[in-house]
Amino acid sequence: MTTVAQGQKYKTMSDTTRLNKEYGEISLEVSKLNTMLIEEKNKTVDYRSKTSSSAGDAVATAQASKDQAAVATNGNPTDTKKAVTDAKEADKKANNAKNAVSDEKKNNKKINELTAQIAQKQKLLRDLDSQRAAIMANSTSVPIPLADSVHTN
Repeated sequence: MTTVAQGQKYKTMSDTTRLNKEYGEISLEVSKLNTMLIEEKNKTVDYRSKTSSSAGDAVATAQASKDQAAVATNGNPTDTKKAVTDAKEADKKANNAKNAVSDEKKNNKKINELTAQIAQKQKLLRDLDSQRAAIMANSTSVPIPLADSVHTN
């Protein structure tokens, strides 16, 4: 990636080719970062739905496990095995819910990082725009009118 420009990096008209090249590279980086940001934001919806659905499944399975455990206290081996199976299923769904929350947090962190990178690149582009404007301002000097030797009064 491109480094931050310190001061006026480009000062003369001959520097504009390098300035334009850097500007193009940074613009391309911004485009790529924006694409990544859109992809991450699209994932957010999926993560949120996964989080809420996993949490609901975990609660329902935990309740079923609790109910089955209450039945298993009668001493019937089949009920006991069913209670163990339900407890394992409840644990699995609770872990899925925990992983979904973790995935959502990672996604939000990635979105924040991409947003910060885009802001930094846009700042560089503004700096390059300022440098280009300064070069153009210095290069457009007002020509000094020469006296016309044929039409002098």
